[in-house]
Amino acid sequence: MQFLQPILLWGLLGISIPFLIHLWRGKKGTLLSWAAMHWLPTQESSVANGIRLENILVLILRILMLVLLVFLLSQLFLPKLNEAAEARIIHLVQPSNQVTEEYRFEIQQALEKGEEVFWADDVLSPIESMEELNSTQKKLSLQGSLDQVPSEATELNLYLSNSKNAFGAAFFLSKIKPKLHLGSSELGKSQPQSLALDGGKVLQANKQGLLDSLPKGQDMTSSMSLGKEQFGYFLAEGNSSERVVIQAAFEAINEVYGFEFVEKEQVEKAKLVFDSELPAESRGDKLYFISGNHSFSEQANLLTYSDRLDFEASEQVQTGRLPELILEEFLAFSGIEQQDVKLSYAQVERRFLVQSDKSQSKKANLNLLLLGLFLGCFAAERYFANQQGI
Repeated sequence: MQFLQPILLWGLLGISIPFLIHLWRGKKGTLLSWAAMHWLPTQESSVANGIRLENILVLILRILMLVLLVFLLSQLFLPKLNEAAEARIIHLVQPSNQVTEEYRFEIQQALEKGEEVFWADDVLSPIESMEELNSTQKKLSLQGSLDQVPSEATELNLYLSNSKNAFGAAFFLSKIKPKLHLGSSELGKSQPQSLALDGGKVLQANKQGLLDSLPKGQDMTSSMSLGKEQFGYFLAEGNSSERVVIQAAFEAINEVYGFEFVEKEQVEKAKLVFDSELPAESRGDKLYFISGNHSFSEQANLLTYSDRLDFEASEQVQTGRLPELILEEFLAFSGIEQQDVKLSYAQVERRFLVQSDKSQSKKANLNLLLLGLFLGCFAAERYFANQQGI
């Protein structure tokens, strides 16, 4: 048994009020006059006082009414009643033979229990038998499948690979906090990609996934060029401390990698846009960094951060990771394929933003019962009180 508003239980102290009233009335007594009273001797005339048995019944009813009213306002909740009525477990499976093979037993158990199992695709395709796990025609659409999860779901299980390239740089919005089941399969190996800059400089990702100068004479297996127009950025008017930090981050990137980012006075000429407000109309050819904003966007080129990008508020700035963050998002937006690495459970978990916590959205499930008892006690109390004239 739980109370969703336990602070209102202090109202139970009011039980003493009807009890004290009954004691006071019993102590005071009541003068009853009748026609032949003056014929009685004075010594036989007395005041009847004390609490009669009938009064005790009214007292109990009034105390019970007050207890029921406090319980009703405190929102009495029984978890077992909700579990029996609302339990709905959803399983979303990434369309991958490696993931399905690794979690075949868990998926089979879910199907045998009658729980709902779906592919994590854009149409939330159901999986009704183990034979359907061999299908490779589905395409992963994690946010699309999360959007279609029923709001009545009480538990959400996700079966995913822990590949950084599979997740990309996106964050995902979920109705409830998911339970993650991450695969441990080998990551795919891709050909190293080279990045050619104006001036003849060529960079390539090394074994650690960091950009490094390509040795002279080495062949470029896969090359991509970035012109000067790709390195323009725009800083909206606002917090001056953010401006200093962001400019320092670009200077650090230039010092290490030689990327010469240039500030633009007009947002139309910039490739990277830093602002604290969501754009009225976002353009697909720009990468937006929105700071100090609690909104969530599903657009891959619109990144939102709840904290301002300054030293006082941002952990990224305090730890010196802001240049790395900007460069990583810029390269991913520009189409530079990064070396695939495994993500930890904590890293993947941070990618999911929860719309609402089911534990905080409980509704009292005994309100009707308590209200019925309260009305019954009230009717009985009025009946006996009128009978006794109190």
